[in-house]
Amino acid sequence: MEAMLKIGTLLRLPDLTAENISFLRDAGLETCQLARANDEWMSGVNGASNTQKAFKMLEDYGIGCVSLFMMMAPGTTGDGFVTEEDRTARMLFACRQLLWAKKHDISYITCHVGNLSGIGDGAAYKRLVQDFQQLLSFAEENGQYFLFETGPEPVAGLKKIFADIDRPNLGLNFDPANMLIYNNDDPIEVVKAFANRIKIVHCKDAKRPVNGEKHGKETVLGKGDTDFANLMRTLMSNGFNGPLVIERELPPGPEQRKDVAEAIKLLDNLRKGFIQSK
Repeated sequence: MEAMLKIGTLLRLPDLTAENISFLRDAGLETCQLARANDEWMSGVNGASNTQKAFKMLEDYGIGCVSLFMMMAPGTTGDGFVTEEDRTARMLFACRQLLWAKKHDISYITCHVGNLSGIGDGAAYKRLVQDFQQLLSFAEENGQYFLFETGPEPVAGLKKIFADIDRPNLGLNFDPANMLIYNNDDPIEVVKAFANRIKIVHCKDAKRPVNGEKHGKETVLGKGDTDFANLMRTLMSNGFNGPLVIERELPPGPEQRKDVAEAIKLLDNLRKGFIQSK
C-alpha cells in the first residue's frame, strides 16, 4: 500500500507521455490511478512490451501506481455489471485486469459498476449479488480491494448492496463530485455511512444540475459545491489516509495540466494542515 495521503491523478495508459509525466512530477505528483488497461497492454508479447514501457516511464519519474480504474469488456453494451447479457464477458475481462494489476502490485481496483438504483431486490438482484461475491473472492485471493465508484446510487442503496455482498475487501472509490452531477445525496452522507470503506478519493468538484438539466457540471477542484476542503478534513478525521486521486475530466492538454497542478497544491496544503493539527 502507498504511504499516507499520497497525491495522485488518473492517467489513461494511451495518454502516457514523458512530457506529461515530467510536468506532473514537477508539479508535485506522487502516485497515479491507471486506466484503459485493454488488450493493447494485457495481451501477448506486444502487451507485455507496452506495459513494461509504461511502468518504466512512471518509475523513471518517481511516480507510483496505487490503483487501476477498470474497463468493461470490449464489444459489450449496457450498464456496467447490471446488464445480465453482458455480465459474463465483463466479469471475465475484470478478472484479467485484476491479474494484470496483481503483476504490478496494484491493490485497489476501481470500477463504475452500473446504475444499481433501479434493479430492485428480486431474482435478478440476487444473481448480481452472487456474481459480485465471486468477483470479490477472486480479488481477495489476489490480495486486492474491489472499489465501487460512487455515482447515481443513493447512500441507502449502497448500504444495502454492501451488506448483501458482505465481503471484507469491498470498498468505495469516493467521488464526491459524482454525487452532485447525478443530483444525489450530499457527499458528507457517504462519509458518515462509509468512512471505514473509503479507500480512495477522487478529488473532483461539481455543481448540481439547474434549470431542468439532467446532470450537473464538473468544476475546478475547490470551485464547486462539494465543500471539498471540509469534506476531506472530516474524512481524514475519521481515519482516512489513502490516496488522493485528482480526476479532471478534460481532454489531455494545457487546461487539464493547469487544473491538475492547482489541485495538487490545494491537496498538499490540506494534507499539511491536517497533519500539523494532529
